[in-house]
Amino acid sequence: MAHSAYGPWLAMMMNIKRVDSDKLAKKAGIARNDLDALINGQVEPDKAKAEVMRIGEILLTESPRVRMERVLRALDVHTDLRNWAAGCDGGCCAWNIVTEVASDPALRAMGVR
Repeated sequence: MAHSAYGPWLAMMMNIKRVDSDKLAKKAGIARNDLDALINGQVEPDKAKAEVMRIGEILLTESPRVRMERVLRALDVHTDLRNWAAGCDGGCCAWNIVTEVASDPALRAMGVR
């Protein structure tokens, strides 16, 4: 029998996500023994690939709440950076000159931008 890395990857993801094997098997619509066989590398690589792909989609899907929390954190960082740049008037930051040139009203009026 040929071995693959699908089983160890699946085991690692289950450990990272703290997934219960019984619940994952039920959600994936497979028997617990089949899930254990995948994890232990007892399934041919071609068949394991298809099964792990389907199970991986379940493992990698985040809840809308988790995605929204990530978006809100990114927006907080964005707001902080904008407020910080506005507070120092942009004169102290070399990286900010690109923003100043890109939003320069004179360049926009000339159609350069």
